[in-house]
Amino acid sequence: MGDVMHAVISRPEMRDAVLNFGTVKIPLADYETTGLCCVCVGPRGCGKTNAGQVMVEQLSQQGWCSLIIDPEGEMELMYGQAVQSPGELRERLLARDKPIVVVRAAGADEFVPYGEVILEVADLVRKPLLVMVDEGQLFSGPQLRADSLGEAARILQDFAERGRKRAIDFFVTALRHTGSVSRSLFDSANLTLIGAQRDSRTWSSLAPQFKSVGLSFGDLSSLGAAEFFCTSTRGVEKVRMPMAAALAKVAPKAKPAKRVLPATFSQWDRAMRDMPRQRLAALTDPVVDLLGQIAGVPPAKMDAGRAALLDELASR
Repeated sequence: MGDVMHAVISRPEMRDAVLNFGTVKIPLADYETTGLCCVCVGPRGCGKTNAGQVMVEQLSQQGWCSLIIDPEGEMELMYGQAVQSPGELRERLLARDKPIVVVRAAGADEFVPYGEVILEVADLVRKPLLVMVDEGQLFSGPQLRADSLGEAARILQDFAERGRKRAIDFFVTALRHTGSVSRSLFDSANLTLIGAQRDSRTWSSLAPQFKSVGLSFGDLSSLGAAEFFCTSTRGVEKVRMPMAAALAKVAPKAKPAKRVLPATFSQWDRAMRDMPRQRLAALTDPVVDLLGQIAGVPPAKMDAGRAALLDELASR
């Protein structure tokens, strides 16, 4: 008797789905045949977890069942009590009666039984499922291992490499581009969010994808909180991630930071880089002098700004 034939895998829910990353909207129709595998990289405090929550909330509203692997115990405060066992997780995934499910797993050994259930049910049901893994370095590593961390890394690799066949879409955070999580996750990623980079040693691994679009290490190091360079099927775009709705309800209200004027040539250069030429050309010497007096800009900063303005106009 011949092999059992399966229907061609299709992801029709992708056709009209959209991710809204603030000023950038990413239609998921381009990912219909591949599924979505997103790696979000950056130091602590840059907004990686919020980026995952934004994706979870938006896809949950568009027909996905979303699953958050939470090592810190914070997600329960925002999305409800975590499941108490792998058996309960199986029930929730089969019923699909809760759009966002939280799994509390402090490390690889706690995650493995839940990860196996996710793969098992996804293979059985094959309905859209988004798995968000926060603090990916707790469940994966740069080296192959035979312990629970190695088993957890294998499961994450399955999410990334074979998720399309199970309708699993995957989001994972990592502290660094190298030496943090398995390279296979980056190799499988088709949506990457790169936050602020402080260590210039990471530039060698990032340079190939950014130099071609005219970005430098200075552009990466100057990113603020919630700002990322997003690499997708559309190319490389700078995004400022909105705050997730659940996070906005519990986040302390911060006072708006007082804006600081650029002080050096490079800071002025970055500030003017995205301004249209017509607007820059309107900054004649009398206008610049008047603005400088009103703002109380010291002469040294004014000289640096003038030099950067002339350089920017000449380069265009």
